[in-house]
Amino acid sequence: MTDESNNEEIKIVEEYVEGYWKCPNCNAKCRGSEQTCDNCGAIRGENVEFFVEDNAPVITDEAELEKAKAGPDWICKFCGNTSPSSSPKCTGCGSLRTDGKNRQVKEIKTEPEPSGGDEPPKPMPTGMKIGCSIFAILMLILMALSCQQKPGQLEVLSTSWTRSIEREQFKTVRESAWQNEVPSGAREISRNREIRKYNEIPDGFEEVDESYTEKVKTGEKKVEDGKVNLGNGRFKVKYKMVPEYKEVTRTRRVKKQKYRKEPVYDNKITYDIEKWIAIEKVTASGSDDEPKWPDSKASAKSPPQIGDIREGVKAEDYRVKAKRVSDGKEYDIKELGGKSLTFEQFMKLRKGSKWDAIFSGLGGLNEIKFTKP
Repeated sequence: MTDESNNEEIKIVEEYVEGYWKCPNCNAKCRGSEQTCDNCGAIRGENVEFFVEDNAPVITDEAELEKAKAGPDWICKFCGNTSPSSSPKCTGCGSLRTDGKNRQVKEIKTEPEPSGGDEPPKPMPTGMKIGCSIFAILMLILMALSCQQKPGQLEVLSTSWTRSIEREQFKTVRESAWQNEVPSGAREISRNREIRKYNEIPDGFEEVDESYTEKVKTGEKKVEDGKVNLGNGRFKVKYKMVPEYKEVTRTRRVKKQKYRKEPVYDNKITYDIEKWIAIEKVTASGSDDEPKWPDSKASAKSPPQIGDIREGVKAEDYRVKAKRVSDGKEYDIKELGGKSLTFEQFMKLRKGSKWDAIFSGLGGLNEIKFTKP
């Protein structure tokens, strides 16, 4: 039999089930309601503990259900016999119930299920553990080698450089724009009436199909929410009947506002204007010589005249090829300490020059000692 009560959407269900106890004399499993062991006849004493099994049989008989709900058994202090709550005298020696004490009623908490019903993580296979350990050891060795500092000498074999300048030229250009967006100083050439945009104007209603999602109940999940040891060989098990849902896509017919597009006209202006326009950048490069900037043919007139050129962003790139004197290992150097080579550093690293340097345990170039001790 079950008792139900509504708690918002979740129903609480209570079931009364049969428990068991183990005979301390012969270790036989006995029904919880039995006062003596079915196997050896030993009395169910005060120290006997009740237990319940998964999927224990639910008590449905009305008479047995009344006994389960009657309350805990009581223990006679004279003979140690256990008697039902309904018995005013000890079923063993006849002593009055007032001389006995009730068995304890205990609440048993249920461990919560893992979130989302996830299974516990599986242990990592032994082969994978070994592989991860070897990888970690190799990484530690590489880190240790990279942190080592080894002094040595570096000889410059060759150098190369590239310098470039972005440029702009002052030109007359023809453009078009809407009347309110024409820049100052522009000279109008022509104008035309054109559609600039469309306004959406309400134009009645129409019936259309509309898709929507709906949460539909598919059933209930029975989730245990604790047990109560009733102290008489039975247990009350509490469940939450948690609703389960799924998303269903449906279609319905709805009225929807219609719109018509109404053009909005404006004046489109074609005009000439003088402005700076990006042109091809100039580049210079060389090797084993002093870097120079290319001729940008820039002029410094104010105000600028048609055809004038001005300089934009300048860029420079320096590269040095060198070898370690001890073993001849070669290096292409374009950065030091994570920064591009500067002009000052490049000018020091002349072809044939030798420099004290610091190398890592992996052979990388860490530092060049530009300052002689």
